[in-house]
Amino acid sequence: MLDQNFNRIKFQDAKSEWVRSFSVESIKCLIVCRGPVRKETMDVFDQIGVREYGILLSEKDSIVYPKALAPELRNFRFPENVHRVPDYMGAGKEEKEQRIKQIIDIAKDNGYTHLFAGYGFMAEDAEFIEAIETSGLIFMGPSSHVAKGAGAKDEAKKLARSLKVSVTPGVDNITALALVRKTGSSKDGLLKVAKEKQISFTFQDNLSLEDNAELLLQASYEKTIDLTSIEDLQKESKIQCEDIWKQFPGKRIRFKYIGGGGGKGQRVINEASQIDSAVMEILAESKVTAVGSNRNFLIELNIENTRHNEIQMIGNGEWSLSLGGRDCSLQMHEQKLLEISLTQELLQREIEDVKVSSPKKAAILEKDLATLKDMEHQAEVFGKAIRLNSVSTFECIVEGNSFFFMEVNTRIQVEHRVTEMVYQLKFVNPSDPKDFFYVDSLVEAMAILSLHAPRVPKPERIVRNISGAEVRINATNRALQPHAGGIIQNWSPPLPGEIRDDQGICTRNPDTGSFVHYNLAGAYDSNVALIVSYGETRTKNLEVLGDILRRTVLRGQNLETNLLVHYGLIQWILGKDAMFKPSTAFMISYLAGIGSLQSVTNDVDLEYLWNQKTKQADADLKKVLAKKLTLVVRPIEKLLSNPHVLGGFLGYFDGKLWDRSGKQIQFSENPIVFLDKLYHYLNWEDVASKPPSEKIWDHDANLLEKAKAFYSEVAKRTGVSKWQDLNTLLLSEKNPKTAVFSEEEWSKALAAHKGFQAGLETLLIIPNIGVKANFFALGMDENLEGVVPETFKKAETRDALIKTLNPPPKMSGDEIVAPMGGMFYSKEAPNLPAIIEEGAHFQVGQPLFIIEVMKMFNKILAPVSGTITKNLMVDSDGKIVTKGQPIFKIKPDEVIKEESPEEIHQRMVKVTSELANL
Repeated sequence: MLDQNFNRIKFQDAKSEWVRSFSVESIKCLIVCRGPVRKETMDVFDQIGVREYGILLSEKDSIVYPKALAPELRNFRFPENVHRVPDYMGAGKEEKEQRIKQIIDIAKDNGYTHLFAGYGFMAEDAEFIEAIETSGLIFMGPSSHVAKGAGAKDEAKKLARSLKVSVTPGVDNITALALVRKTGSSKDGLLKVAKEKQISFTFQDNLSLEDNAELLLQASYEKTIDLTSIEDLQKESKIQCEDIWKQFPGKRIRFKYIGGGGGKGQRVINEASQIDSAVMEILAESKVTAVGSNRNFLIELNIENTRHNEIQMIGNGEWSLSLGGRDCSLQMHEQKLLEISLTQELLQREIEDVKVSSPKKAAILEKDLATLKDMEHQAEVFGKAIRLNSVSTFECIVEGNSFFFMEVNTRIQVEHRVTEMVYQLKFVNPSDPKDFFYVDSLVEAMAILSLHAPRVPKPERIVRNISGAEVRINATNRALQPHAGGIIQNWSPPLPGEIRDDQGICTRNPDTGSFVHYNLAGAYDSNVALIVSYGETRTKNLEVLGDILRRTVLRGQNLETNLLVHYGLIQWILGKDAMFKPSTAFMISYLAGIGSLQSVTNDVDLEYLWNQKTKQADADLKKVLAKKLTLVVRPIEKLLSNPHVLGGFLGYFDGKLWDRSGKQIQFSENPIVFLDKLYHYLNWEDVASKPPSEKIWDHDANLLEKAKAFYSEVAKRTGVSKWQDLNTLLLSEKNPKTAVFSEEEWSKALAAHKGFQAGLETLLIIPNIGVKANFFALGMDENLEGVVPETFKKAETRDALIKTLNPPPKMSGDEIVAPMGGMFYSKEAPNLPAIIEEGAHFQVGQPLFIIEVMKMFNKILAPVSGTITKNLMVDSDGKIVTKGQPIFKIKPDEVIKEESPEEIHQRMVKVTSELANL
């Protein structure tokens, strides 16, 4: 869904002959991807005059999962252009080759000229792209030579080194190294294995032994022959990791499959005992365990305290242009969450704004500006070297003001909209500077380049907005783990300033106008939608984006998304500094902080608290508290019902509504203002169109408005506005200004103040929870970097806190149950034995089975020690399981003693009394 900020033209309608020559109306494009980019591409094609398009429809969209039929079909212009395939990628080399042939056949049989693969499916797969090109079709994206030279992470690293681009220390040819070692580290060994396997291979003496091994491996892939086993790769990985640890003792190491993306096919290890399972997991998750698959992966030093910055690139094969950066450091499980533009114009604006008030901050931002300029330069050098002829992304990790090249994504990125918010491209006729056109969309640019690349002039980037930002709405639970199977039943319309790419989910039934229920199936990525906004500063950008999330209503059955995670996180950042520079590790620690809040709020009993306050009050005050019960308790209850929302409130209002001195907290603002801000924060304002369940109740709204009017009048008459002074004044019996207040009026004012403030000290339980949870220890230092307490950083304490956000389903004493819904697997790969057999004994923390949810493999660990007495999932690999479904019957080593209801009540009374100072 696009807003008026976009200004696209149909080239064929332009007055200029030169502009018309870039028309894309001849294109008939088969869109071979799904997710938000599919609908966005359709919208862009409609707007720029693409003649026709079609889509693939997988059985997993429409058959395996009910109510998961592609929502784009509701207003689809070309119903005859919907083509069926079993799935999009296939499960292994043989199926993938079959699918490539099937897709090309569909395209040719139906007269398509182009294929567009977005950021999913095989958008970076050189084999796929080359097959398209060979068939005579046009791939709308970087050509196969770009995918070969930069799309595979290992090849990109080699090229980067040759260009003197800064790269992460590590190994990019583990399969070649393993083959060299296996064949005796000799020329004769390689020739011998080639002869035995009947592979045509000529040893090239001008190349290294490892490069010759790579050539032999490439030939083996074409013949679907394995020259190295997974065990060989595990063995070689141990050797290479030991070498890295000798150079960098105590550091962690990252394994990353060459074709992965979105965190898939990656694992981080810190000791040798984890190597075998890490290798197995990345290969299984990347679906390259089948015979003849290319199993090469990177072994890199894991740069711990880093940021993830990336540079958007565009080129026509001759010129290369960078389009600024994006900070994607806020991520979890290697998947990005909040992405914010990082451009020279943004940093220059921020430097100008603070160079007088905060020279230290200005100096930090000036260094960041120099780093960004260097990254953009290296990106352009790399893009020119690979002859980039579409759009791609140059990804880096940044430590301090040093950066290391990670990889190039030779496709459009999920977060490309962020760049579109800040820049548009101006293409000028080389023969006439007054003859030009603008391009607002990178998808549009891809379409133009796919037809006209050689003659497309290098554009000028024009600033549209200083800042752009995007949140990914994912089907995840509060612990940010994938949560499949939920059904969206309602989604409020987009708000002003909101650009929502939602796959068409919000497209209503064209016949009835009703919202169509949509199943978030588990076969694909967890991303549901992208919400994008922009602003004249980063602060204003985040304020708008946060307000969009505050007012968005997204509801359904068994539905869990991270929308409120984003709302809380953005508010927390705004409470610190919008130029916050988090590391990629910050989010997991922040999540632990949120888990700590949850562990405290689990033991809060607001009903007990209010009852105790009422018991302790005199007769008159009891009546007042009875009237104010819902006014005060209801919003607190709502706030505490979601720890992410609570965390955002604490982060934003700390130092604004209350002051802290150690563990002592007092109001710095009138509690009535506190209460009013709380209702606004919860989106519970008194709006006539809202149902009572979604707003302040009428009698409470009347009382709150009376209180606000009262304090406004007193401040106006006395000239006292600061809360501490006003409170002191209204607690004294002496009339301060008899000319302003009569004695009767002053007496009534004192009584009104007492009544309005009655029970509002209960609000302090909110910051007190933050103190008890140590949440306020999360912060930002003078360098704009995150500050994290050790309990939120160390794995043993951190992981336990995160677990409170999504506690496993209760197990009976003799069962192991699925902790989440998804696809069950008893083994790590089809050709391997089950992880555990019936009758086997297991220890707590030992892997038992795997659940694949939205492309991510989750290895499920034993919550207790015991023995498998019965396998309830015999021959069930690939079947869908639900959260809480029994998997094994067990005999536990020890009987778990559960808390009694009385013990739970006593604990809650104790914690609540401490927090409320009862």
